[in-house]
Amino acid sequence: MADRSKTKLCLTFYLLGGVTSVLVFVLILGIARYRERSQRLAKNHVQAGQRPIPPYGLLEALEIPLPYPEGVLPDENERLQPPKWSFPGFSAGRLVRFLSSCDLRPAQRRILLNPKYCTVTTNGCVITPPATVVWSLNSKARQQIYSALGRNKNNYAQRFPLRFSPDGFEERLAESGLNDRELTKIRRLAYTNSSTICFTDLEAVRNVLAPHRFDDLIEAFYEVPAFTLRLQVTPDSDIDALVSYWGKGGREKLIRPLLKALARVPGGTWINVNYLLPPFPRLRLYTFPDSWDDSTASRQDCLFTALNFFSTTPDTNFLDAAYCQKTLDEQYVPVVEEPVYGDLMVLLNSAGQAIHTAVFIADGFVFTKNGVNHTQPWVIMRMADMMAIYFGPDNSSRIMILRGKSRT
Repeated sequence: MADRSKTKLCLTFYLLGGVTSVLVFVLILGIARYRERSQRLAKNHVQAGQRPIPPYGLLEALEIPLPYPEGVLPDENERLQPPKWSFPGFSAGRLVRFLSSCDLRPAQRRILLNPKYCTVTTNGCVITPPATVVWSLNSKARQQIYSALGRNKNNYAQRFPLRFSPDGFEERLAESGLNDRELTKIRRLAYTNSSTICFTDLEAVRNVLAPHRFDDLIEAFYEVPAFTLRLQVTPDSDIDALVSYWGKGGREKLIRPLLKALARVPGGTWINVNYLLPPFPRLRLYTFPDSWDDSTASRQDCLFTALNFFSTTPDTNFLDAAYCQKTLDEQYVPVVEEPVYGDLMVLLNSAGQAIHTAVFIADGFVFTKNGVNHTQPWVIMRMADMMAIYFGPDNSSRIMILRGKSRT
């Protein structure tokens, strides 16, 4: 591997409200390699007969499905539009070949290629499929077509489908309280992308459900898979190790008295990790930008959030792309070891473009402000759940780790 001081890759960050270019020093670490190494270390601990207590201590995670504020559909303007499939760069012949490769019935292809629904221009093709075709697609055809549409930013719904595990999808349907007849209709619109259940056609559903029933479905579908973490502290805990891990960012003296006090509790006790976090993440956890009396809240995207993690007072200069670039270039370095508290976890797509940044907490959890739309809350989330939002089961997704020079 090349010397890390010479490793430089120019990436494009797709941020909220448009495309912003940010150049950063990066070193790419494959997710598969990261997971294999973690599993190997855990296995070695067990084989050695040791209790696998990591540097961050013993954590317990509790999922708290976070609902949006009542009556809020965060991306209504983008998602609840009549279907319009944009195929930029497609000629008429290329569109015919593509649709012929999909699992469509001849009658479906004829309708989609009918000039009444299909427009061919010098810039590409656009299909406005009738509702009958949208409902008639089988799961395979829907996956084939929507995966292609999802590669283009003009197709918001397909680019950012609602993603669920198979069990998670059924759990959300159960939470909605809809009857069996309504649920049968909704399942027809789901499709599978590898092991992930995807759902895109909310506009089609809205047209067949009563308004209050549709609101119930939206509330269930839009729950955010957030977590709260608590740390066990006992008289046997290695307080120095815990302070070293959780006190990064110059906070050792702030948290040591609390951890020492907890260690004196007979039999030990638990503390919510939120109490150990710096002011910026602690105040924002589980809140939504629109709830803040702050004119910049809607612009506080993933990079602003990540770079302000250790801030006492948010630095609004991080709303500026050039300032972010300068900070990343001067104050962060790539690392190849396991991520630790405070590291920046940068997600890259198959083209090597950095599309999201979060902050590593511990045990596979991150502090994140997801950027699918500006209304996303600040949460602690499993890294796997966060990646599923952006990539689903895309095996070409990668992660890079950047660490502040002051914390190396």
